[in-house]
Amino acid sequence: MSENKEKTADNEIKDRTKTKYDLKMEKRAREKEREKRELMAWKIGGVVILLAIIAFVASFPITRYMAINESVCTVGGRNVKRVEYDYNYNMIKNSYLNNYGSSLTYYGIDPSNIEDQIYPSDPNKTYKDYFEEETIERIKQTVALSGEIEREGYTADVSREYDEFVKTMKETAKSADVNPSEYVKESLGEYATMGRLEKYVKESLLISKFTDEKQKSFAPSDADIDARYKEDADDYDLFDYYLTRIDATLPTAPTELADEGAAVAADGTYTPSDAEKKAAMEEVKPLADEAEGKVFEEGELHERETSSVVTYQIRNWLIDPSRKEGDSTVIEAEIQNCYYVVGFVSRYMDEEQTISLRIISTNENNGSAIIDEFNAGGATEDVFASLADKYNAIGTSEGGLYEGLTPEALPGDLPEWADAAERKAGDVTFYYDENSSATYVCYYIGGGKPSWYYSIKGILENESMDDYLNGLTGTITVEDPKGNLHYLTIPAAEETTQP
Repeated sequence: MSENKEKTADNEIKDRTKTKYDLKMEKRAREKEREKRELMAWKIGGVVILLAIIAFVASFPITRYMAINESVCTVGGRNVKRVEYDYNYNMIKNSYLNNYGSSLTYYGIDPSNIEDQIYPSDPNKTYKDYFEEETIERIKQTVALSGEIEREGYTADVSREYDEFVKTMKETAKSADVNPSEYVKESLGEYATMGRLEKYVKESLLISKFTDEKQKSFAPSDADIDARYKEDADDYDLFDYYLTRIDATLPTAPTELADEGAAVAADGTYTPSDAEKKAAMEEVKPLADEAEGKVFEEGELHERETSSVVTYQIRNWLIDPSRKEGDSTVIEAEIQNCYYVVGFVSRYMDEEQTISLRIISTNENNGSAIIDEFNAGGATEDVFASLADKYNAIGTSEGGLYEGLTPEALPGDLPEWADAAERKAGDVTFYYDENSSATYVCYYIGGGKPSWYYSIKGILENESMDDYLNGLTGTITVEDPKGNLHYLTIPAAEETTQP
């Protein structure tokens, strides 16, 4: 008998010796072992699933915490977290839209989706890149000026300004029918809350007060102002002139001078060729020559304009030192496809006399009550200044002081009051505008210097302030190890016209 057959025989003998009870118990043991393995697998799987659920749920606050406290970059050694960066970014963006939003469509820019569009001054840069760069510049100034404030020991109470900021945010949210917390997020960043923003807003308000004081210290001397006028008189003088514009009539469909393959677009527009534009301009040139002879009779009179408000072609002609009364010309403007017919009248300094006032403005009909409070307090200029700080909105001139005003700039019947021959220092009055429900309470200080003086004074002060800030921020470095700032990767481009 072979070995295999012997083993088989032995097994058969063993199987024959097992009772039914033995077989039943073995089966039960095998089932228990299987159940044990399945139970262990279920327990292990359950633990894994439970851990996954815990991690998933926990990931919300953890992710949010990490996002809020994420270091976007480092500016001058300051760790700029997400909330601070977003606050500054949105302040820059919102300010830009407030200032230029109405004119952006002229440049073919959609204000409602501005960030992905190309910035006009640089074809390699989007508006998002531009806002990023300006945000970092703002943070640089914040870092530098906060350092100056600490170094000089400067202090100021900004609680009123902060309360006004909070009030404005709530009122704006209410007028837009939006929950205040949602409005804060929409306008100042995804992770923004008033609590998280408080220290950054108060820091900005303190810096604003500090820089106001600094700018006052940069007030130029009369000699500096006179020197700047002589240097840049072309920019500050006023011009009177007559103007007629003769527009060429461009074809709205291809002519014999059209480029090969030219056609009217699907939207019904047609772009003429250079030859078609030239022909259209030649056609109206005789009309422009004819208009030159009648420009002083039929042209539109422009008075008290600076050279900065006209096209560069007209400006260059107006500021020519040889220009004299009675001169006229025809200027071809190829880009505008027109001719400008100009007649020169005069050039002069803006000698219009100005006045200095302190003004309180409110949104209530409370002019009489404020004057009563002024009189009860002693009726001095200092008393009025303190009332101006009490009633005026945040961001207006300290003490309600306005220098270099011309009477016609005032609302309602205030110009006649301010320009009256009997007007003297210390006089007060008020005007209530029923249409806007606004009250203006005025304290007359006295006559001021000519308008050109204050224009140059403001420019020189701003230039000094810019030099001061550039000196502070010039050595501040920006570190972006995570590559969050895309603008840093874009090479500089030449600046062109921008809104």
